[in-house]
Order: sequence, then structure tokens, then C-alpha cells
Amino acid sequence: MRHRFLPRSLRLQILIAALVLSLLIVVGGLTALYSLRTATSATRALAKDQLVTMQHAQELVQQTLLIERESAQLADAASLDAMRKSYAGIVRRLERFDALSDLLATTNNDLAILDLRQSSQLFRNTANIVAQLRESQLQALGKRVALPSADDAATDEPAPGVEDSTRRLRDEMRQEASAMAAAAQARSDQYTQEFQVAVEGLAETSERNQRWLASLLALSLLFAWLFTRVFLGDHVLNRLQQVSLSLRTSDGGETHALALDHGDDEIDEMAKAVENFQKDRRQLALTNAELHVEKLRQEKLINELAQVHSQLLQSEKMASIGQLAAGVAHEINNPVGFVNANLGTLKQYVGDLLKALAAYEASEDEMTPDTRAAMAKLKQEIDLAYLREDVGALLAESTDGLQRVRDIVQGLKDFSHVDRMEKQVACLQTNLESTVKIAWNEIKYKAELVRDYRPIPEIECIPSQLNQVFMNLLVNAAQSIEGHGSITLRTGQDPGHVWVEIEDTGKGISPEYLGRIFDPFFTTKPVGVGTGLGLSISYGIVKQHGGRIDVESELGKGSRFRVVLPVEAA
Repeated sequence: MRHRFLPRSLRLQILIAALVLSLLIVVGGLTALYSLRTATSATRALAKDQLVTMQHAQELVQQTLLIERESAQLADAASLDAMRKSYAGIVRRLERFDALSDLLATTNNDLAILDLRQSSQLFRNTANIVAQLRESQLQALGKRVALPSADDAATDEPAPGVEDSTRRLRDEMRQEASAMAAAAQARSDQYTQEFQVAVEGLAETSERNQRWLASLLALSLLFAWLFTRVFLGDHVLNRLQQVSLSLRTSDGGETHALALDHGDDEIDEMAKAVENFQKDRRQLALTNAELHVEKLRQEKLINELAQVHSQLLQSEKMASIGQLAAGVAHEINNPVGFVNANLGTLKQYVGDLLKALAAYEASEDEMTPDTRAAMAKLKQEIDLAYLREDVGALLAESTDGLQRVRDIVQGLKDFSHVDRMEKQVACLQTNLESTVKIAWNEIKYKAELVRDYRPIPEIECIPSQLNQVFMNLLVNAAQSIEGHGSITLRTGQDPGHVWVEIEDTGKGISPEYLGRIFDPFFTTKPVGVGTGLGLSISYGIVKQHGGRIDVESELGKGSRFRVVLPVEAA
């Protein structure tokens, strides 16, 4: 029934509802504007007319009070100057009083203001008479003071009738002033009451407009609720939820037709499109599943290829190092051998020569004086005492140098182990030291080497492969140090395991990279500096030995790599 009175197009339905809601909003807005404009006009008129009138009435009351005070000062003035000043003030106040009375009479058409004008005129006349009488009295008093004689005093004494008349006029002036003040206060109270009545009327009008606006607002909210609950909720959103539910529950499942309560509009067309989309989606899901399986297979092949490639690189590298080490060891061992033998023979010859020289020195007393002088001069020229002490040191240093060469050659042989690629029992401290000798050129300019070795048992391993692991870790530690730092080597054991730890004071590894440092081809070094295979190969070697590599790093402080290996090979 509801759908029968609505257009078939959902766009037109929403447009009609929006137009109705907009109409209610416009009507409410216009009503609010009209109410505000009416209230503003009424407020402006109230402020312009009645408020100004009330202010004038209050000022009129103030003037009457000032007139009353000036009249009292006039009646009691003790000098001509004080009397004239009071009288001038009364005249000035009366002029302002008359001006305000005329303004109120013109503005409000109030005939009662005319009574104030008459009272003002009567008071003016009385004040004139009182002022003249008081001036005559003060002048007479001044003359009596100027001529202080008994006759003048008796002559200038005011008659009792004049004194009574003056007192009566004073009382009359005070009464008239009080009457003016009371009348002005009455008019002020009347205007104040009229202003309050006008304000109450304005408040009633405002409340009426508020009730009307509240009714329009309630009607707008009711229509908005009906539009949201009935039209959008039942007619639009419920049908869209059916379409959405069909999309969510059809992942890879069988498609089914949507049964909507209403039809023939955009939602119905969308439902039909969703049905077609579900069919295509199912077919696409099947295709994606096949592609995913193929992708996994390709990724597995790529990983295997990367591992084989890294192993080939490692094998080639180790083979090259082994061949180089074998060639160098062979070429160096021969000259080292005969030089070492010659040094041994030379050491014997030098000993014999020193013995012969000692024998000649023992027979110096039997020589002629010339011969002894010649021999002494020769000893002094060649510094025989220094030669006898230094020749032994020279031979010892040469022997030590040859021993260092033999240690380097032996380190190359131990590092490469060309002829021993099978597992054997070895000491990791010895392997680590042979690796340090090979990598010393990378370390000596960048860091100070600190050794903290604890006794560890020998383990079954492939020494050449572990040497490659230690080489990678040492070179990485040296390259991570900017300027000059330190590299600490530690060894130790736990129950069933031994470990080798390499700690540096380099720049450290960022936390987001810690989980990727063992990935093949991942590197944070600049292009051309590293290939990203060193740690990956090291991880594979340690894993093949049944161990693990633990890493701790902090930016700006350095990194610590610990290689943990089982004592007994699996």
C-alpha cells in the first residue's frame, strides 16, 4: 500500500521526502525570522518610546527634588550671594522641569502633565516673592551691620506682620515644592508601570512564537523520524541489508536468487546485478584458488633457487679461499722454512763468533801497546758492547716475525680447511681466533678488540663453515661502527650448549628490521656495499648444525649476536 503511492524510482522517492523536509525547515526558518523581526521591532519601539519616557519622568522627579532642596536653601540663606545663587538654581531647575513637562506632554498626549506646568508656574511666582522678601531682609540687615546705632536698629527691625507673611510664604513654597515632587513621582510610577506592562506583553508574544517554533520543530523531527524509520529503514536499508547479506554469505558457495519485499526500482536492479556478480565471483574464486596454488609452488621454487644460489656462492667463495690459502701457504712455507733454518744456523755462528771474540779479549794483556790501542779504537768505533747485546735481540725478533708469518699461514689453513669439509671435533675459541686473524684488517682501524673467554668444551662441527659465520658477524660489527668503537668477543656454555657472542658499539638495528635481517638479499647497507646474503647464509649454517642465532640491538648503542650450538651433534 505504501509503495503504491510512491514513484517507482528510488531517487524520486528520496527527492520527494527531501522536499517535504526542506519545506518544513523553510517554514520554521521563516517563522523564526518573522518572530525575531517582530520582537526586534517591538523591542526597538519599547526602547524608543516608553523607555525614553520613563527616563524623562525619572529625571523630572530628580529635578523636583533638586528644586525642593534649592527652595529650602533659598528660605534659609544667610547672605545675598547664597540667596541669589539658590534662586538662580531654582530658576534653572524650573526651566528644565518645564522642558521635560512639555516633552512628556508632546510624546504621550498626557493631559495630567499640564497640572505639573501649573504647579511649576505657581511655585515660580511664590519663589519670586520669597526671594524678593529675603533679599529685602538681607539688605536691611546689611545696613544695620554697617551703621550699628540704637536708632537704626530700632528703625530696621522688621515688623511682626512682615515676618509672619515671610514665614507663611516659605511654608507655602515648601508645600508647593513637595506637591510638585509628589506629582512628578506619581507620573514616573505610572510610566514605569506602563513600561512593565509593555515588557510583559512582549514576553507573552515571544512565548507564543516559541511555542509555534517548538511545534514546527517537533513536526520536523517527527517527519525526519518517519523518513528515517519507515522509508530509509524498512523500504531502503532492509532491502540493502538483504543484498549485503547475500554478498557476505556467498563466498565460494552456490548462488541463489534474492527475494526482496519490494521491486522495480534501483535496489531491485542492484539485486539482479548482485546475482550475476555472485556467479562471476564463484568462478573468479575458483580461478584465484588455482592461481594461489600456483603462486605457492612458484614461491617455493624461488626460495629453493635462492638457497641453492646462496649455497653455490658460499661454495665458490670457500673454494676460492681454500685454493688461495693452499697456494699462499705453499708459497710462503718454503721461504719461511729455509729462512727459519738459516736463522738457527746464524744464531749458532753468532754465538761462536762471540766466543772467539771473548777469547781474543782475554789475551789483550799479551798484545803490544800499539795493538791494544788499535783494538780499543776499533771497539769504540763499532760499539762492540752494544753489538754484543743487540745481535741477540735482532735474532729473537726475526724469529718472532717468522713465527707470526707461520701463524698467519696456519690461520689461513685452519680457516679454509680445504681438505676437511666433514664434521670433526673442534674448539670454537680456536676457530674464532683464526677468523680474527683473517678479518683483522677490517677491525684494527675501526674498533678495539676485547676478549672475554670462558672455558668451553670441544664440539662436533664443520669448522670452515662456522669460520664463515664468525667472519660475517665480525665484518658486520666493524662496518656498523661509525668512527671508533669496540668489539667484544665472549664464549661460554649452558647445559648442553656452547655459545659464541660478538657484541659491538655500532649504530644498532632499527626494531622494524630485526625480523628481516636473516632474509635472503635483505640489507640496510648502501647499494654496492652488501648483497644481503651474509646473515642469511650464517643462519642456514647454524641451523644445519642444530643451533640458533639470538640477536639483541638498540639504536645508537650497538648490537649483540650470540651463536648457540649443541655440544653433541644431532
